[in-house]
Amino acid sequence: MVEGEPKLRLSSMARDKLASLGEEGPADRKGRIKPMGKTLEYQGYTIQSAPDHLADGEKWRLRIFISVDDHQGVKAREFSADVVYATEQEADIHGIAFGQRLIDGKVEGQSVVDMKTEDRRATPRLRVQFRTTFSSSTKKEGAGVMLDLSSGGCRVESPIPVEPGLLLELRIYAPDVEWPLMIEAANVQWVSGLTFGLAFFRITEAEQERLGQVIEDLTESGEEGDHSV
Repeated sequence: MVEGEPKLRLSSMARDKLASLGEEGPADRKGRIKPMGKTLEYQGYTIQSAPDHLADGEKWRLRIFISVDDHQGVKAREFSADVVYATEQEADIHGIAFGQRLIDGKVEGQSVVDMKTEDRRATPRLRVQFRTTFSSSTKKEGAGVMLDLSSGGCRVESPIPVEPGLLLELRIYAPDVEWPLMIEAANVQWVSGLTFGLAFFRITEAEQERLGQVIEDLTESGEEGDHSV
């Protein structure tokens, strides 16, 4: 049973994509971390379903993340709806459909158009060499080196394998800060060898201010060359 279900239709492309993902658990046979939600590339955006498991019963609330990455910067945004489903799979399917309608401009009062038209020069991606640690909801932990950083995302090199769509909690050990910067949720956008790109999905206002100050300090010290700690 579905409570308050909106009239959403999943495209054939989305159905095929979800079917190809199958019902695998958090890790595959090679031990790589598997994404907990479902992910779909659509019209140049990435839609990821990450439904909320409600504490008062076996029900799931629709929640998605939509991001765009042009390799100069990442812009990500969270969307949710007061719609409850009996299973996580139902929430995933309808979440992907909801994301497609958002991108197509068919959801009143919500849009992602500005995510592509934003002037990314206002938020430059700076080359850095920062130590970073990360963990997932499966309790898998890892460490790596951050290669570049912007207010919306970063690029990390690590021997720990991850896969696109995975949500990570991230700690950034930037110079001249008393304690690591904390990103509550960062989504893996792409993977190439030992390097992967992250979009920042959830960060507190206080941490966003600290991140902005770090970027401002790096910019003032000069964008050319590597910044390391």
